[in-house]
Amino acid sequence: MTTRQIPRYTLRCRQCGKELSDDGLVLTHAGCDPPALLQTIYAAEKPESIGDLTGIFRYGNWLPLRRTFPQSSAAVTYRSEKLACRLGLDNLFITFNGYWPERNAFMRTCSFKELEAYAVCARLPDHFRDVLVIASAGNTARAFIHVCSAYRIRALIVVPEWSLPMLWQEREHNNCVRVVAVGGGSDYADAISLAESICGMDGFVAEGGALNVARRDGLGTTVLSCTTQAGRIPDEYFQAVGSGTGAIAAWETSVRLSQNNVFSGGPMRLHVSQNLPFAPIYESWAHRSRRLVSVDSSSGFACARPYADVLFNRRPPYSIAGGVYDALCATNGHAYGITSKEAIAAAYLFEETEGIDIDPAAAVAVACLVNCAAEGKVRRNAFVMLNITGGGLNRLKQDAVLQTAKPLTVIDPSEFKNFCSSLVRDGLWP
Repeated sequence: MTTRQIPRYTLRCRQCGKELSDDGLVLTHAGCDPPALLQTIYAAEKPESIGDLTGIFRYGNWLPLRRTFPQSSAAVTYRSEKLACRLGLDNLFITFNGYWPERNAFMRTCSFKELEAYAVCARLPDHFRDVLVIASAGNTARAFIHVCSAYRIRALIVVPEWSLPMLWQEREHNNCVRVVAVGGGSDYADAISLAESICGMDGFVAEGGALNVARRDGLGTTVLSCTTQAGRIPDEYFQAVGSGTGAIAAWETSVRLSQNNVFSGGPMRLHVSQNLPFAPIYESWAHRSRRLVSVDSSSGFACARPYADVLFNRRPPYSIAGGVYDALCATNGHAYGITSKEAIAAAYLFEETEGIDIDPAAAVAVACLVNCAAEGKVRRNAFVMLNITGGGLNRLKQDAVLQTAKPLTVIDPSEFKNFCSSLVRDGLWP
């Protein structure tokens, strides 16, 4: 069962500085144009558990909560020995998000997106009865299916058709959750477009992606995990990014830790990486431009999908105030392009040295760290956080039989308008 909590935070607009109260759904300050990201201002000076809660809620007073859930998951951090030795690093801390019982890691969806799902659902208003609409390239969808099914939260998940094999679960999802796939060679941006159209109708509410403070603060618990284990704020942070929401979250969390003098160390420099050739954040940052480069996925994504295809996002929160560009500027960070060949080699290296399989996106981050270590871009004695954003699927298959979620329908982008009308007409939710 869930446990109700009293919110102990306010929201602040990064554009104008105005503080707002939170209703559990607000995504931007309506008075700012263009919109900016909101940030949470917590009453608590340091992250602590509410009561004796575990999982992500061990950091409950630095999460925008209205309720908590039992049996939630959390990232696990440990000091690397073998990979660190191979790379010549004295203080490499690996933050693992996935399934690895031998390390007390129990994310059943094998992705840090599970942190997003628990945090977002914990922020929803009391007695929420609308349909939460989530667009995803695969991993986020799997996480929200898992959490919303477990706690009977009505949700509509919109994904590109090619990502359907990623929507595996250990059991059939509850009928409070519906999945819709966008066909016709579509990508994540097309799924976002359909989700936005649906949210224009009564009874459907946008989850919000990077605009949702709960999503970012949920992902930020990876930094809390690492900092607690290392005893200080990391100097260097490595993560592969698609939208870049996790990197924004890492920046925000490290700043919150520094401002409250919770731990020494820092400032934490961001190293974000993308899988070439579809790498709009990398290409934009290479020009040190706030303006995001335009990427036409129709020119080859469907035919030559990269190894870590979930990282391709034509519409990341890069330019928005408080977004990826600002995070990289504030931390003197860097963005890198990684080839599929480099990522595949890094996946083998990680499993050989650390003993667990990782997903393609995480392998991109490992490859980035390998390159930076070899090129002397990271000091040997620096405190380094490597965020393994997903892993342990092969390990999970030893303990569970998985099945793929079936979509309600697969629709072409040209049919969006008719589909939106049918959602209201047919009454698909119990």
